[in-house]
Amino acid sequence: RRSSDLLRQVEHSQKLSSIGRLAAGVAHEINNPLAVINEKTGLMRDLIGLRDDFPDKERFLLLIDSVLKTVMRCRDITRRMLGFARRLDVTLEEININDVINETSGFLNQEALHRKIDLTLDLDADVTGIVSDRGQLQQVFLNILNNALAAVPDGGHIDIVTRGDAEGVSVIVRDNGCGMSKDTMACIFEPFFTTKKTKGTGLGLSITYGIVKRLGGEIGVESELDKGTAFTLRFPKHPKHEA
Repeated sequence: RRSSDLLRQVEHSQKLSSIGRLAAGVAHEINNPLAVINEKTGLMRDLIGLRDDFPDKERFLLLIDSVLKTVMRCRDITRRMLGFARRLDVTLEEININDVINETSGFLNQEALHRKIDLTLDLDADVTGIVSDRGQLQQVFLNILNNALAAVPDGGHIDIVTRGDAEGVSVIVRDNGCGMSKDTMACIFEPFFTTKKTKGTGLGLSITYGIVKRLGGEIGVESELDKGTAFTLRFPKHPKHEA
C-alpha cells in the first residue's frame, strides 16, 4: 500500500508540473497583448488629456481608466498563474492559524447565513504560532470551505476545529453534506477531477493538495455517502520550505 501511495504522489506531482508549464505558457502569451493594450490605451489617455476641446472628454477618460484597471487585473491573474507554475509565491512568517481561519470563514458568513447553514468554529485558544504563508493558507481553507458549502444542503452544518501541540497544528473541516464514495475519494486530489459538472474546474483540491505539501503539511479526507465529509490538515511549526 505504501508503494501505491508513493506512486500516486509521484503521478500527482507530474500532473501538477504539467499544469504549471501550461499555466506559464498561457501567462506569457497573454502578457504580450496586455502590454500592447496598456501602452496604446495610456497613449490615448495622454492625447485626449492634451486637448481641452475633445468631445465627451471626461467620459472617454473614465472609460480609458476602466480599461487600464482591467489590464492590471489581468496582469494580477497571470502573475498568480506564473507563481503557481514556478512555486515562487511562498512568503513565510509566523502565523496564528486561528486568525487565518477567522478571516477566511468571514468571507463565507453571508452565504452561510442566507442558506441557514450553521458554520461553527471550535478554535483551540492555546494554539501556538506556526511558520507558514498566510495567503496560501487562506486559499487552502477557502477551497475546502467552498467545497463544503457546495456539498451541504440548506440548513446543514460545517464545523471547523483546531488543535495544537508541541509539533504543530491540526485543522479539521467537517460537514454533513452529500459525502463521497470510495472511488470519488481516490480521485479528489487529481487535477481536473470534479463532481460539480459544469460548475467546477477540478483544480481547487488539486491546488490545495499542492499548497499543503509545499508548506510541509499533510492533508487527508474521510467521507461517507449521504453522511458527510471531514478534511484533516496538519501543519508543522517549522516547515522545510521547498524553493
